[in-house]
Amino acid sequence: MKENIFNLIENESENTKLDFKLEQYPIEKTNIKKGEFLKDMCAFANLTSKEDKFIIIGAKEKNGVAVGFKPIDELHDQASYQQFLNQYIEPEINFEYKEIIHQGNRLAYFRIFNNDKRPYLFKKEYKDNETKGSQYRTGTGFIRTGTSTRELRREDFEKIYAERFGTNDRSEDIKFKVILGTFESSDLNRLSYIKHLRVDVENISNTSIDLNVEAKIYHNSSVKADCAQNLEAKLHENARDKSMFTHTPYINNVFPLYIPIDMNVAFQNYATYSIFEITPQKGTHTALRVKQKGITTDIFNGQIALIFSHPTEIKIELIVRSNEFEDGLKIVPLHFTKEDTNDLLDPWDL
Repeated sequence: MKENIFNLIENESENTKLDFKLEQYPIEKTNIKKGEFLKDMCAFANLTSKEDKFIIIGAKEKNGVAVGFKPIDELHDQASYQQFLNQYIEPEINFEYKEIIHQGNRLAYFRIFNNDKRPYLFKKEYKDNETKGSQYRTGTGFIRTGTSTRELRREDFEKIYAERFGTNDRSEDIKFKVILGTFESSDLNRLSYIKHLRVDVENISNTSIDLNVEAKIYHNSSVKADCAQNLEAKLHENARDKSMFTHTPYINNVFPLYIPIDMNVAFQNYATYSIFEITPQKGTHTALRVKQKGITTDIFNGQIALIFSHPTEIKIELIVRSNEFEDGLKIVPLHFTKEDTNDLLDPWDL
């Protein structure tokens, strides 16, 4: 568990299942503002994901990333937190609150896990003992969406009860297809050694399904992956540098600075593979919703680019998560043979 927490602090940003807090939640009887703890724990417990959720205490965040620490002098008692929760929220929320030392800093974390009795709701009214403080009605519930929290809505209750009482594993309801070819409209098409990897998904069932999808592209000596917008930015800058207007006041009129558009795709490059992840659009908490009997094409919005030096086999894994998968996770292996890529590449450009 310790290594997992370290990884969250060092490599993850705030998301649906992770939150950073600079200070401990107040729990003392004399404290006039304790409602935030109830709201946050309720929101995490109501997530239908089977994965653990974490609130890390003592971490200073900027733009969702931990950038510093405020060590804790003395940890509050887990039993006090549990008693406070049980007083206002039902059913009982399962969690642990523990200390951890990171880079010499005394921090703490809440791990919210194994909460399968959703929805978790306020069983009586709560009101902070200060003007304009938090106030929650009996029957109110909250849920985490992205990095924010909101009240449960009818659609949330429908999803919670469908997940809680449903018995069908829907991992076989979706089918993926990958196509290696050209970009629809991009300067990248002028470079025949750079190809677009398109991923389509089909829902063969009569009910829509929410998915979170990552594409893991394995590198070898003949191919590597990059984000299309990264490559477009480089081409744009090269064109600016070679322009006759480069050293004139007119350069920004002829070649304005390249400004990327949010394509809801996160890209991370590692030594042996790259990861493309679909991210939720603003105001939503699901990366991808596929309609019943529907096909969603190019789910990574044209951002997967493969750069070749020679024809080669390509190994791909799609990592698919859904609350309607029995195991929560499905890995779909895909690949192209060396012959497949040989047919697409112009040997004069390699």
